[in-house]
Amino acid sequence: MPEPVKLNSPLSEAPSVRSPQRTIITVILLGLLVTFIALVFTVWQLSQAPKMWQDAATLEVTPGMSVRDIAAAAKANNLVRSEGLLFFVLSYFHDPTRIFAGQYLFITPATVLAVAEKLAASTIESDTIALTFPEGIRVRDMATIAARTLDSFSTIDYLALTSGKEGRLFPETYFVPRDYSAEALVELQETTFADTIEVLRVNYPSIDIDQAVIIASILEREANDAISMGLVAGIFNNRLAIGMPLQADATIEYTIETPLGELPPGELARKLREFDSPYNSYLNRGLPPTAIGNPGLQALQAAFAPTPSDYFYYITGNDGNFYYAETFDEHNQNINRHLR
Repeated sequence: MPEPVKLNSPLSEAPSVRSPQRTIITVILLGLLVTFIALVFTVWQLSQAPKMWQDAATLEVTPGMSVRDIAAAAKANNLVRSEGLLFFVLSYFHDPTRIFAGQYLFITPATVLAVAEKLAASTIESDTIALTFPEGIRVRDMATIAARTLDSFSTIDYLALTSGKEGRLFPETYFVPRDYSAEALVELQETTFADTIEVLRVNYPSIDIDQAVIIASILEREANDAISMGLVAGIFNNRLAIGMPLQADATIEYTIETPLGELPPGELARKLREFDSPYNSYLNRGLPPTAIGNPGLQALQAAFAPTPSDYFYYITGNDGNFYYAETFDEHNQNINRHLR
């Protein structure tokens, strides 16, 4: 009699074999996890303070330096292990425009995050002080601010050293020792100005520096932002090209040493007609003999690269906006509409 056939039961099945596709996915996931852990560890290592730390380290930031330049300088001064990581942190987690020129002192080892925070917050050590010169300021007013801020500053020495240098002492927030001398300050301002001009000249090698500085110093008082500075600089060039006087009120203000807004009604017109001075840009054609203040970067950029237009006239309306005109009739219309 034939034996009965045994039927397979689920319990008697052979062990299942892991599919190749599932194995590959597992390997990939494990590889990604290992890579991520290694990346995090590497970034963490690079973010730590350098091992070979000296007693103190400084970082000199000058106008015109890009974030990448600052990061490279920090690496060169052994402040950070990775300039790329510092560049990333400054660019994506801070406002680079808040990084002021000056010397930053680091007494203790600092992580990349701490270095970036100090730079972006313009944090200084107790033995330095912030010395701020606003754009367009005159030399004499710089001396007043410095004397009020620094402990042993000599106004007489500063004015003697800066004689004839109006326009070439860069206005900036400098971080300097409290006992900074007049000689050291003049050297710092002149060096900063030269460095700024050198950066600008890269794209405009044939520019007349003296003319650009004078125009920029006038722009500081005649315009109020990058757009208006560019357009007014173009208007000045248009006027100079046809021999038309600049007719800039700011040069009169420099001559009479009185803010125009403080003059009684009607006195401005009399001053413009009667005050005989090479700085009277209503009576004289061309540029005044010197700058009328010390321009900042924005005004210098506008003077180096004026915005071309067919305009010859401009006013600042009662609403604070600028209005431009090609003809004198259009200019009078703007006056009637926006100043009266």
